[in-house]
Amino acid sequence: MTFAVRRFKMNETRAVAKLIYETVHRVCAADYTPEQLDAWAPPNMDTLRLMASLIKNYTLVATAGGVVVGVISTENDGYINRLFTHYSYQQRGIASALLLKTEQWAGKQGIRTLTLEASYTAIDFYIKKGFRITGTEKKVRNGVDFLNTKMIKDL
Repeated sequence: MTFAVRRFKMNETRAVAKLIYETVHRVCAADYTPEQLDAWAPPNMDTLRLMASLIKNYTLVATAGGVVVGVISTENDGYINRLFTHYSYQQRGIASALLLKTEQWAGKQGIRTLTLEASYTAIDFYIKKGFRITGTEKKVRNGVDFLNTKMIKDL
């Protein structure tokens, strides 16, 4: 399977929202309650708010056959606020390619560290990519408690 990585386009917002919803509810279901999954990725996701975030940040998508199969979005300070690969396309190097392109971009911007708050499901992936755990933090999203793992990677 081949895929391409490129900058996000505004008209892909609904595809990104669908990717996030389907991936969170499928891949993370073993680690989170249904209530947490719905709070994290609601079925009625605010696509205008999502689009504003994707446009404001350095956002890349991975596409395969014209379909969005992955997304990464990074703030100008190096905070990665989302990285998802569609559940049907996992274990094919998509998240790794998105992260590598983001690291290259960050280096060109003079960003020396990348930070993120990983879901329990994704911790091992990030450790394999050179991130280290710096702590945990309780978050509330849509009225539901979560425990996130804070991670950092020096570039």
